[in-house]
Amino acid sequence: MKSLPRLLVLAIILAGLGAGAWYATRGTAPERRNLDALVTVGGDVVRDVTHPALDLTRLSTAEEIALGQAIDAEVRAGIPVGGDPAAEIYVQNVLRLVAGGVSRRDIPYAVAMVRSPEVNAFAVAGGRLYVTDGMLGFVRSEAELAAVLGHEIGHVELGHCVQRLQIEQAARRVAPDLAGLARLGYEIMERGFSEEQELAADGEGALLAARAGYDAWQASQLFSRFLAKETAGTRPPTRNPVKIAVTAVPQALDRYLKTHPPADQRIEAVRRALVSRGDLWAGTPRYVGIGNLTARRARSDDPRPGEWIARDRAPSP
Repeated sequence: MKSLPRLLVLAIILAGLGAGAWYATRGTAPERRNLDALVTVGGDVVRDVTHPALDLTRLSTAEEIALGQAIDAEVRAGIPVGGDPAAEIYVQNVLRLVAGGVSRRDIPYAVAMVRSPEVNAFAVAGGRLYVTDGMLGFVRSEAELAAVLGHEIGHVELGHCVQRLQIEQAARRVAPDLAGLARLGYEIMERGFSEEQELAADGEGALLAARAGYDAWQASQLFSRFLAKETAGTRPPTRNPVKIAVTAVPQALDRYLKTHPPADQRIEAVRRALVSRGDLWAGTPRYVGIGNLTARRARSDDPRPGEWIARDRAPSP
């Protein structure tokens, strides 16, 4: 009986969202844009109301892996996956190091390159990761690349991919067959994750990079460049990483900023995570890998003596 009030609240919320959506779609262009905000708020509310039920309906690891394979097929049909073989092998080798610190040992993490100048990376259920040519060109060290890969792994480790899928499937009443869920998973990837999930993945990614022996504070350097870009321009209001990945436009980084929280929040998320786990980096040399990135040779294949840095304390904010 305790579930009745929760279901009643959910029904009232959905009814209100439906009325708001009807009103928004009948208006002018600015009013139509308000529908995006309405849907975002609605999704957050549905998530909060339904979250306890998700623990009872989690996919098994085998089911998640199968789902990830099906979503991967949708991704490959929709965007130009595959690129420079040497670059892809390099990113795979870095991924192998970063994934060595995961808790979900039964997830077969794999990464594919996307032929696009856009600065982006994304993940789907089952450990499938994607990195654009633009992102590989934007990072300045192997440690920064490790943080990017760690962030995407974090979405899988923390259950974000499956959780979003479950919420959307329940809200939309999508048929629970593999094909339907794969299409839904692809749509979810288009919209990206919530800011709360993105920040959690930032912290998790930094810790994974540190466990892999990298100087995880390089993630802050990466986000600082995002912050400089944000300060110089205006953050766009919408999020769509798949369209970002396939559309070649001059403002490559501007498009990335659409899909993630403000960079200052991301820097703080990394700082909190690393300060809380000083045992992973303080006083111990950690790898940067500027030369490795340039040569496209991972630390595991080409460790370079001049690429290590030791920190006794957190860098100044």
